[in-house]
This record gives sequence, structure tokens and C-alpha cells, in this order.
Amino acid sequence: MSTGASQPSQAEMGAMLSLAAYAAPPIVPKGLALTLIVVVLVTAILATIIIALRVYVRGWISRSSKVWGWEDTFAILGYLAFLCSSIFAIKAAYYGLGTRDDDLSNVLMVRCAEYMLYSQVLYGISMPLVKASVVFTLVRITTSKKYLWSLYAMQALTTIMAAVGILASLLYCRPTKAYWNPLLGTCGNFMIVVNIGYAWTAVGIVTDWACAILPYLIVRNLQMSRRSKSTVMVILGLAAIASTATIVRAPYLQYYLVEKDRLYWNGYISIWCQLESGIALIAACLPALRMLFRKYFEDSQNSSKANGKKQTSGNRNIGGSQLSIPMGNLSSAGKVAEVGGRWKRLGDDNSSATHITQERTISIETESMSDEELHHHMA
Repeated sequence: MSTGASQPSQAEMGAMLSLAAYAAPPIVPKGLALTLIVVVLVTAILATIIIALRVYVRGWISRSSKVWGWEDTFAILGYLAFLCSSIFAIKAAYYGLGTRDDDLSNVLMVRCAEYMLYSQVLYGISMPLVKASVVFTLVRITTSKKYLWSLYAMQALTTIMAAVGILASLLYCRPTKAYWNPLLGTCGNFMIVVNIGYAWTAVGIVTDWACAILPYLIVRNLQMSRRSKSTVMVILGLAAIASTATIVRAPYLQYYLVEKDRLYWNGYISIWCQLESGIALIAACLPALRMLFRKYFEDSQNSSKANGKKQTSGNRNIGGSQLSIPMGNLSSAGKVAEVGGRWKRLGDDNSSATHITQERTISIETESMSDEELHHHMA
């Protein structure tokens, strides 16, 4: 009769490993892990400010015009997915993401891999949503069928590729929990996931550059000033900046297959994924903020004009010229003390019918003059 205890099964050992992983305290991030946290936090804060301004402009300032559209809804959904992805990336950094294997235990690696998977899946959800915001912004300003079909095809390709990547990550191990705890199941050939990652990267680069080129093709024939066209092209073309992060991230995909320091190298991948998503989101929101900047500058100009008017009083119009008569220092002679003028150009920068007018200001200083004397002097 055997008196020794029976060995636990693989499932039981996996369950014990999970319990130990959730009981383990986080580490103090250093080096790359700390850099990851700082970069993700800064990007998330900037994206939060920009998306809040977008909601303020589209939902409050423009509420009477009812301009809220699909591009705004997709931007909000993309931001929520990006924010959740950033949170899980930071949590992963506290359990080993961006840290060398020598400073980690198997228990910490299990917890880190779980959060890392959540972050990657949410990143995969955020990118097609953010791209949809850019696409529907461009759809608003074009009626050309060839551009519309190009935009819809680009969005469909991005969405399909993201769906394939997400499913590949979730179905790579059965059950999915085996992705971070190998004792709970079995996993397939990870090379398939890596190849999908390369294809996803290529599609991202192509669609980012398409989002940069199409605004030029769409806006160039619109009836608007050259300066306005340039502004719209630059703002909408900023989405191409996100492709820089995609290109930089591409060489790091090979480290998905390494055995040593895999979580450390995945820290670089997470940094560039979050930068790509955050920059794309900010660029997608900038076109909606043009109204806010325009309103700010108009309010500043109106305030300056109002302050200028307060400095003079007793204004009278004579023969179409504006007379500004200060009431402080009046002289009996009633002489003209100052005559000033400035030239003003009417019309925008590209107007073919530009007119030149002159604004003249004549200040008359008087003292103790009655209305009759003033009328006689003016006559």
C-alpha cells in the first residue's frame, strides 16, 4: 500500500500557478519598463485632452448645427479601446513587460503575459476604429465615387486584417488561458501569429499613407482659399505620422519567437503599438478642432476691437469719415489735433476681386464748445 501522496495533475498545477500569480505583488519598474509606463501615460493624457476638446466642439459648441457624425462616434470608441489598452500595458509593465528574465519569476511572467494579451487585443480593436474616424471625415468632404470607394475599401481591408490578427491571438492557445499559463492547455505554431503580425503591419503602413495622400487629391479641387486648402491637407495628412511608429515597430516582431528575454523585447513592441494608436487618434481629432481655434482667434480679435473702442467716446460721422472727439482735454480753438489713417485690404488671399480702402480717423480737440459753436465749426 502506497503511503506517498499522489502527484497533482497538469490542470491542478496550472490552477495552483494561477493562484500564485494573482497573489504575487508587482515589481518596481526600471529601465525599459519604466520608459514604457512614462511614454504610455503621456500619450494617453494627450489623447484624453484632445478627445475631450473634440467632444466639446462637436457636442457643445456646434450643438445647434447638429454636426455630430459617425467620425465622432468612431473616434470615441477608438479612444476607449486605446485607453483600456494603455491601462493593461502599464499593468503588464508592473509584472515584467520590459524587464529581463533574470529579474522575473515564472509567477510574474504568467501575470504579465495575461495583461499583455489584453493590451494587444484592445490595440487591435482601437486601430480600425480610429482609421474609420479618419475615413468618415474624408467622406464628408468628397462626392467623387472613386474616392469614396477607395476610402471604403481601405477601411474594409483594415477591419478584416485587425479581425484576423485578434482571432489569431485568441485562438493560438486552447483554451485562451493557456496563452499566459501553459499548464492550462496547449498552443499552436506561434509563427503563424508572427506572419499575421507582419501582414497587419504592412496593411497599416499602406492605409496610413493612403490617409495622407487622399486628402490632397480630395481637397485640391474644392472651392476654398489656398491657405485653407493647405491647412486641411496638413491636418488630415497627419495620420501618416502614425505609420512611423508602425515602421519602427516592424523589426521587433521577430522577438515574438525568442526564448530568452521575450517579455523584455515585447516591451518595445508595446511602446510602439501605443504610440501608433495614440498618434493616430490625435491626428484624427485635429480636423474637428479647427472650429475651436477659429472661435478662439475670433474672440481675441473682437475683444481687442472692443477695448480699442472703449478708449474713445463721443464719436461722430461727418461725410462718411469717423470723427473721434475726446471729452477730456478740450481747447477753445477747436482745432484738428490729429489725422491718422491706415490702408486695409478686403477679400481673402486668393480673391481675384481685391479692393483697397482707407480707414481715416480724425480727432478734434475742443474746450467748452457749445453745440452751436461745434456745428458752426464743423460746417
